[in-house]
Amino acid sequence: MPQRFADRVPPLFVEVLVGLVAAGLMLLLRMPLIPFTGDRVIYSFNFVAVVLAAVLAGWRSGLVALVAGQALAWFAIAVPYGTTGLDQRLAGLLVSTVSLALVLLVIALYQREVGKGVLERERRLQLLDHALHEIDHRTRNNYQTVLALIQLQTQRAGDAKVKAALRQVTDRIQAIAGASDRLALQSGDIDRIRLDSHLCDLVEHIERGLSRDGIDVDCDVDNVTANADKASSISIIVNELVTNAIKHAFNGEGSGNVWVTGKAGRAFELIVADDGKGLAAARRSDGSGLGTKLVENFVRQLGARHEVVSSEKGTTHRLVIPSLE
Repeated sequence: MPQRFADRVPPLFVEVLVGLVAAGLMLLLRMPLIPFTGDRVIYSFNFVAVVLAAVLAGWRSGLVALVAGQALAWFAIAVPYGTTGLDQRLAGLLVSTVSLALVLLVIALYQREVGKGVLERERRLQLLDHALHEIDHRTRNNYQTVLALIQLQTQRAGDAKVKAALRQVTDRIQAIAGASDRLALQSGDIDRIRLDSHLCDLVEHIERGLSRDGIDVDCDVDNVTANADKASSISIIVNELVTNAIKHAFNGEGSGNVWVTGKAGRAFELIVADDGKGLAAARRSDGSGLGTKLVENFVRQLGARHEVVSSEKGTTHRLVIPSLE
């Protein structure tokens, strides 16, 4: 409690106030019992006051409750209502005070050990947090190294098909790297990625790299999270479908739109659609079908249902993913 109000009130003031309030409250509860108990068990409620104050505000507050409670009980009950001799009353005060002091000592020792445990836990959490950030940093560096090597090989490749294939590999690695970066930014949750921001950032990156004038790419994903594995798989699928739509759905002619939509519910529904010329018009004889195979593989990994509807007015890929856990 003292730490909770430290920005407004000095901790020592809170400790003293709690101790005095606890002692006064216990005296108020004890006074109505005088007609029934007389001067017997005068200091019994002070045990409650000491424990209450020590738990709420620390051992110093418990000490204040001990001193104040014993003094109040002595002058309010023992002196005016005492029927035994002064020596016996003083002996009762001494015994109860020693007992309360022992109780307070036990509480103080316990609180000290708990405090040590809390400090040790915080130290380990800080160490873990530092290690996670270091791992995140090294992972990002590793991705960048791999991408740099592939890009260098792309520049050196003489065959246009090889260059195109290496660029596709780069795009796929960047999709996975994006999921890792998003996870690194949210390491506090350690294994959860917000799909709305992650997928829309990925789509924006693809659009900047591939889109031409006249083609608009829109992204609208509900606020939902997925674990790292599911997010990486979904990233690959979105990367393949959006890239394919931008490159081939319009056959390099006219203008058009590509939409990426994610809807949360009992299952996560992912839709990638375009208003291009349809799959039949977009078929290429030079393709290896690797993108399609990747999509099918990751759909199986997700345990999802994949439906494709295509016509001369466009193509819609609809994936129903049963779980993002």
